[in-house]
Amino acid sequence: MLPAAALGLCRRDRSKVLRIAPACRLRSTNGPSNARARTRRAWSVIALRASGGARLTNVTYRTGAGLEVTVRADTLLLHQGVVPNVNLALAIGCRHVWNEAQLCFVPALDAWGQTSVAAVAIAGDGAGIAGAVAAEQRGRLAALGAAFQLGHIDKVVRDRMAAAHLGALREAQLGRRFLDRLFKPARRFRLPRGETLVCRCEEVTARQVRDAAALERIGPNQLKAYLRCGMGPCQGRLCGLTVTELLADAHGLTPDEVGYYRLRPPVKPITVGELASLPKTAADIAAVERS
Repeated sequence: MLPAAALGLCRRDRSKVLRIAPACRLRSTNGPSNARARTRRAWSVIALRASGGARLTNVTYRTGAGLEVTVRADTLLLHQGVVPNVNLALAIGCRHVWNEAQLCFVPALDAWGQTSVAAVAIAGDGAGIAGAVAAEQRGRLAALGAAFQLGHIDKVVRDRMAAAHLGALREAQLGRRFLDRLFKPARRFRLPRGETLVCRCEEVTARQVRDAAALERIGPNQLKAYLRCGMGPCQGRLCGLTVTELLADAHGLTPDEVGYYRLRPPVKPITVGELASLPKTAADIAAVERS
């Protein structure tokens, strides 16, 4: 069995339908319609397991009716929807809050995308998932907010120019609550157990996280010291939300009370050469020199 059951490979499965393609490559001269016709579909999947040796060879799924099926496969693609990438905003100290509808942390913003950090605004999907049109309108509102803050336009002009964009944003968000509720990932997929991998970078399992939580009341940052969760190349982008929800479940807290990883730059891996080549002033050098 692979060290990670597929339930833990990806965190956001917003689909009620599992599409499993045969291990062989589809060859057709009739285009996508023929490929869809030859794709096996499984409905109401409640459990999924990937197995094999050095490589994936089989995928086993179980339905709500109790049917368990194993199919040969050499590729497994998982998708649990989209959440904001908050690493950069967290690293510079922007306040974030838990969004229960989308089961993720989002930056706390005003109408102009302004964060809790002066002169830092966030737009697009980084401000919360609402679709491409909403992301565009948020960007326009953030630009107007910046122009006002810089003194290039006054409040009257800002508000007049923003009216159409605010209306377009409201329209783009119509039905968002319905979609978030309809495709909310099931609890069993968000809170893995056993040997399912939670942190793929450091190969930390759900069992290890739960065992650590049983020892004492800890948060995501203490878990870093215990198990190195969130300290791999992805810096918690894949495991962060799962760790937060696992700890919240173990301690009977809300995700907001548990919090998220404390992130520091660099937010993505860089080489020693890249770090050494960064511009440095005399003050920068003096700050780290030892006498």
